[in-house]
Amino acid sequence: MTQTDTGNSLAIGLMFTATALLSSSALATSGTPVNPDTAPPQAFIEAASKPLKKKQRQLRPSEAVQNYRERIEELEAQHGAYGAGIDEQLLGLATALQKAGAHREAAGEFRRAMLVNRVNEGLFSLNQIPMIERLIESQIAMNQWDEANDNQQYLYWLYEKNYGEKDPRMLPAIDNLSRWHLQAFKEEKGDTVVEHLISATKLYTLAVDIISKNFGSADLRLVDALRGLTATNYYLATYKGEPQAPVIINTSFRHIGPGVHQNTKLDQYRAKGFNTGKKAITRIVDVYQKNPQSPPAASAKAKVELGDWYMMFNKWHSARKTYGEAYQALWDNGASNDEIRAIFGRPVALPALPILDSESKALANAHITVTYDVTAFGKARNIKILRAYPPGKLHTGSKVRNILKRAKFRPRFEDGEAVETRGIVQRFVFD
Repeated sequence: MTQTDTGNSLAIGLMFTATALLSSSALATSGTPVNPDTAPPQAFIEAASKPLKKKQRQLRPSEAVQNYRERIEELEAQHGAYGAGIDEQLLGLATALQKAGAHREAAGEFRRAMLVNRVNEGLFSLNQIPMIERLIESQIAMNQWDEANDNQQYLYWLYEKNYGEKDPRMLPAIDNLSRWHLQAFKEEKGDTVVEHLISATKLYTLAVDIISKNFGSADLRLVDALRGLTATNYYLATYKGEPQAPVIINTSFRHIGPGVHQNTKLDQYRAKGFNTGKKAITRIVDVYQKNPQSPPAASAKAKVELGDWYMMFNKWHSARKTYGEAYQALWDNGASNDEIRAIFGRPVALPALPILDSESKALANAHITVTYDVTAFGKARNIKILRAYPPGKLHTGSKVRNILKRAKFRPRFEDGEAVETRGIVQRFVFD
């Protein structure tokens, strides 16, 4: 079977495939249909992979800014610098400044609004939340990573002070901070990027525990938390860095003031990464099987994800068995022919593409069109460069060839059996 995809492109970035499990800003096979139910953890990483830096635009204060300032002066004259209601006007002023690109001035007004709010409503007032969230946005825009990180921790602490660590109302805060840590890890922000990854793992574990105890072991809310846990454990299992000292994390998640710390070696997490991720996906399958409100064929699609997990860790025999079970389960659970073809009708690149940042930079502004086969074992073979731009740079084609050789694919299936796919044509675009 010959498949062509010359009209589509692959964008190669730091670590691996953009529309498969655990994607970052990496190799994107835009010609490969992606079903979100078959590779769901990518949603977490896509969220974490959005650029943190925003271009600053220094614009003249708008009319709205002037109006807010006049209103604040009136209120201060009547009620003093900390009068009730001034915090709301300060929030409006800061937001207007933020929209105008005046992030430094906006950050100062957000802090002032928080101070006025605490004076009037107390240190633990939840009305600070929109102020903190928008302050973080401006700090990101100014690339003030440490300050933004501190405010993310403060936001979590604020929720915890109001609700308690294991209250179900903590779940939005846990999800937000988990995504933040993943984003920090992906963008390599902060002094200890691995600490962000370990913290996200612990937070998703906490979310799973809260949901299970409060809503039951088959609650569908578990799925997102388990997929987040799968994502962090993929990163842990495949992390290539070698820190010189143990990672120090705060196990209580209380990052404001003194906390209980422990030394945690990265190797301990890496060693557990494969099994923890496998257990998380297996539990997703179980949740879908037990919950009558599950989407059609959801458990079968989650089993495809389990097969992908095995494949990414070179466990072909387990992957093949799991894929076969998933293929049959899709038919048994009423999946349409289109759904099955989207999952098994062609090879799907999995996200273990170990491209280095140095390689990504070296390949910038290059366009490569290649043809290759994908074996029944999910390996690329017979890789040939059809076209390359700029011409005459042999190392560019060589790097693409090496990337594909290391890549892993979910193979195409026919009648429940993995088969070889020949003559795939794919265009790589390096930004």
